[in-house]
Amino acid sequence: GSGVQWPMASSMSPTLACARCAPGTCNQCGCYATGVTAAIAFSSYLLLLFLSRVLSPYIIPDTYARLRKTPSGCSYWDSSVVATFNAIVNCSLAIMAIVKEPDLVFGSDPYLITSESCLVVVVFTSWVAFELLMQLIYWGLWPGGHSMVVHHGTACIAWGLFWQGGYGHGLQMFGVLCELTNPFMSFRYFISAMNLKESRLYIANGMCFLVSWILVRILLCPIGGTMLIWRQREPIRCAPGRSSVYVLAYAIWANLHGHSYNPRAVTSPSRIR
Repeated sequence: GSGVQWPMASSMSPTLACARCAPGTCNQCGCYATGVTAAIAFSSYLLLLFLSRVLSPYIIPDTYARLRKTPSGCSYWDSSVVATFNAIVNCSLAIMAIVKEPDLVFGSDPYLITSESCLVVVVFTSWVAFELLMQLIYWGLWPGGHSMVVHHGTACIAWGLFWQGGYGHGLQMFGVLCELTNPFMSFRYFISAMNLKESRLYIANGMCFLVSWILVRILLCPIGGTMLIWRQREPIRCAPGRSSVYVLAYAIWANLHGHSYNPRAVTSPSRIR
């Protein structure tokens, strides 16, 4: 067959992902830009953690006082605040990337990338790495344990391959869009921690969570991702074997893991001993 012609990196460019960039996008996905974007992302996460720790005692004094009595309870609350913010940011970036270049998710070229898709890859990878770090720091205190470390660790590698290899930027959009359910997931924990499980707000949020889960994680992302892989099946066969297998394996694992268990959806640190 004709196969896919892998573009050559410019002799003046020392970057990795730059070898896959179309002209004009290299500045966004190159190593320097990636480092700057990741540093900004990590700084924003740390800032939000700090703001939550400082402001929460004034906004929810009774709840935060109770959380202080549980192992790492305040840290889990603060991390959930950051997770909620991050879900909104990541999904917004993904939607903007798709709107600007619909062929990312509707086209047949798995090597199509844009400045916006590169930004999504870097920001999402930064967030997953941050979550993995937090899981390791609070090992044994936060719910999830081994499954969450495997979940975030494999995501870091898979999205790293998307960045370095310059392929699958459309497929990764569906992975990022799964974050659309996370605000409802986090609010379930927030409302529960505030002892409002009997309130109408808890029921309303639960209904929104259920509907969003069905629409996004059961219908949109699995079906959309499968259809995209089918449209791109021919050029995917020419992709690096191990990378393709790994990305596909992660997609299957993430889908099964996402449907079966997520700690913010079912428990809180106060139940971990």
